[in-house]
Amino acid sequence: KVDMQAEIAAYGYDLSTREWTDGILSSLMRMVSSDEKPEEKWIVFDGPVDTLWIESMNSVLDDNRVLTLINSERISMPPQVSMLFEVEDLSEASPATVSRCGMIYLDGDALGWTPYVESWIQTRKEKEYTDILRRLINKYVKATLDFKRANCKELIPTGDLALVISLCKLYDALATLENGVNPQDVDFLPRMMELWFLFSVIWTLGATVDEPSRKKMDMFLREIEGLFPRKY
Repeated sequence: KVDMQAEIAAYGYDLSTREWTDGILSSLMRMVSSDEKPEEKWIVFDGPVDTLWIESMNSVLDDNRVLTLINSERISMPPQVSMLFEVEDLSEASPATVSRCGMIYLDGDALGWTPYVESWIQTRKEKEYTDILRRLINKYVKATLDFKRANCKELIPTGDLALVISLCKLYDALATLENGVNPQDVDFLPRMMELWFLFSVIWTLGATVDEPSRKKMDMFLREIEGLFPRKY
């Protein structure tokens, strides 16, 4: 996976010193092209498309499938090697580049946060643990996000996916054996997981709202979870 930010990183040529050393892309291309195994190989570019380096890719993206480097070296890309560009937009890409690639557009709002949560849950091996996590997610996440969007004001706008990712990461950091979450302790495991999950919900999904909205979130979560008495 290549994080493409500059021509030097991609190809290795330094325009200021005019010195050539292998860059990330040229090294990867040489490595995968020399591998004659028939298994499919993918080079994934993760980052914005930049005119400084993408135009030099046109020859490898068309039918020639040859990367021509500035030192006159030519690297052929075998049929079992493919390229995938994960980009936010195509604002810097030329029509010549766009016409050479197949496009798949994924709308973040349509995709939602569910696929990320499913992938996160699948990293757990204990079935009882995953069942409890699914129950907690169904109980808290969607309801809290819907209430927040309808009734609360954020100091800084956030996306649902970013909030859910923060929730999962905070829960992973807190729900440890040292903090009482022991998968072997079947009697206390569900309650300890729920307490830490609820704590993570409060400090991720509810962390970005203003002071009046925090009071609304407080009352809402008290209605969902009977452990905390309602305030009158």
